[in-house]
Amino acid sequence: MIELVSIVKAGETWYLNKIIVNPKYITTVCESRKHNTMLKEGKIHIGLNEHVTFSLITLNNKSGFDEIVVVGSPEQLLEKMKKNDKQLLKG
Repeated sequence: MIELVSIVKAGETWYLNKIIVNPKYITTVCESRKHNTMLKEGKIHIGLNEHVTFSLITLNNKSGFDEIVVVGSPEQLLEKMKKNDKQLLKG
């Protein structure tokens, strides 16, 4: 399981939420150009640095969701998933 931060809009207000995702259900990760542009244009007011990037995660339908926008570049998310794969072996 990996912990991510998602961004959602409710009405006119943007919110950040911590979510925990099973990486086995992630099918694609790509840059969310729409959200990146909106942040740079000042349309997303949640106190993030304008250099923050967002990614769109597509999940397997079995998880109950289709797509989630999260904070971080696709490369950052890939690194996070790689770290999650490392496990200590007890001998």
